[in-house]
Order: sequence, then C-alpha cells, then structure tokens
Amino acid sequence: MTILDNKLFAELKNHGVDVEGTLSRFVDNDELYMKFLLRYPDEDRLTPIKNAIAAKDYEALLSAAHKLKGVSANLGMTDLAAKAAKIVTKVREEQYEGFEADFAEAEKEYNIICGIISGYKK
Repeated sequence: MTILDNKLFAELKNHGVDVEGTLSRFVDNDELYMKFLLRYPDEDRLTPIKNAIAAKDYEALLSAAHKLKGVSANLGMTDLAAKAAKIVTKVREEQYEGFEADFAEAEKEYNIICGIISGYKK
C-alpha cells in the first residue's frame, strides 16, 4: 500500500501536510503516524490561546501557541505550525498587537485539518 492509498494521508497531503516527511520521522510506521493524527482533534489546542489573548496573559499565550506549533510541526502540518510560530515570535519580541488576526489564521487552518481528520474517523 502506498501513502496515497490511505484516504486520510491523501487528503492531508492534498491540503499541504508533509505526509512523506513526517512518515520518515516516524520511521515509515504509518500505523503510529495514523494513531497520532486520529488523536489530534481530541485535544483543544485553541481555547488556551484564545483565553490567553483575551486575558493579555502573554506567558500563557507563549506556552499555548508554542505547544500548537510544536505538535503541528511534528505531525507535518507546516502551514499551521508557521501560523502558530507567528504568534510565538510576536510574544517573544513583545509585540503585543495583532494576535487576533494571527489567531484567526491559525484557527482556520486548525479547523480545516481537524475537519479532515474527523471526517476520516466517522
């Protein structure tokens, strides 16, 4: 079976997820990669970011955005990781404006990816 024979991998790849690169990091263990992908939508990674922005809690924002960036990057979701990285960079540089727009971009990408994965789970 090739990567594209797997419907979820094919849909994620078509959306820009680096499936091949990620599989190589998973030592070509597609079952393990699938296990992590299927669990991805189950943990709410957006609410902590949204709450931290509203509270102007920049330490919590840095932690939550960094977590979203890291988990997404590890699963090959490079666009989502890059959007979360924008938030991380702004917090580290103490540029505390524009988080809402950056969050909206990350939220949109996150919801698309979670929708693809959740559609596969049904």
